[in-house]
Amino acid sequence: MFVTLWGMKILLASSNPHKVQEISAVWESLSDQNTAPAFELVGLGTLALSIDEPVEDQPTFEANAVLKARYYAKAASMLTLADDSGLEVDALGGEPGVHSARYSGAGGPRHVVDQANNRLLIDRLADTPPSQRTARFVCTMALVAPEGKQPGQVGMVLAVVRGSIEGRILTHDEAGSDVRGRGEHGFGYDPLFFVAKQDKTTAELSPQQKNAISHRGRAARLMWDRLTSLA
Repeated sequence: MFVTLWGMKILLASSNPHKVQEISAVWESLSDQNTAPAFELVGLGTLALSIDEPVEDQPTFEANAVLKARYYAKAASMLTLADDSGLEVDALGGEPGVHSARYSGAGGPRHVVDQANNRLLIDRLADTPPSQRTARFVCTMALVAPEGKQPGQVGMVLAVVRGSIEGRILTHDEAGSDVRGRGEHGFGYDPLFFVAKQDKTTAELSPQQKNAISHRGRAARLMWDRLTSLA
């Protein structure tokens, strides 16, 4: 199968506008520096389609990213980028891992779910000293074409990349009694994820600073390289 990517719209298989903004910002900065072709990233919210979410039941970030990309590429008939990302905490055996987004089991708006997830994480680490609260953010991205080599085949996987960043989780005292953590930027576990080299949580970094070092920023740069090679 021949795929023409030059100037194409790429669907990001996510309803999270923060992800579209972060990845688009990274790609725009790279596009300004090079003569590579431009790609327009659009989120699920821009589609005039109602698509049920797939069941993300795979054991790894990579497998879930491919599952989502294939699912939405077929449903929307678009070149699709999907990411699966999360937090791995060493003292918890790698949890919450692929369950990061729904760690607490709470439902409702994203800010409510994020707060419930963060509170559970802090509680689970209550007896863990700072030196043992090491963790990393991981982001994998998969790019899938809407059709495979054979008629009716599920989309072809064009690229899979992985980015990560090391840090540690704040203690309860550092996070505060309401577990708000530190910083007003970012989302999810960002207010609790402290990066020693920056002496800040990822929620205290500006969007530009975060994109330069974050797991998603690193994965986005790797995917940009793959995109420009394919194009």
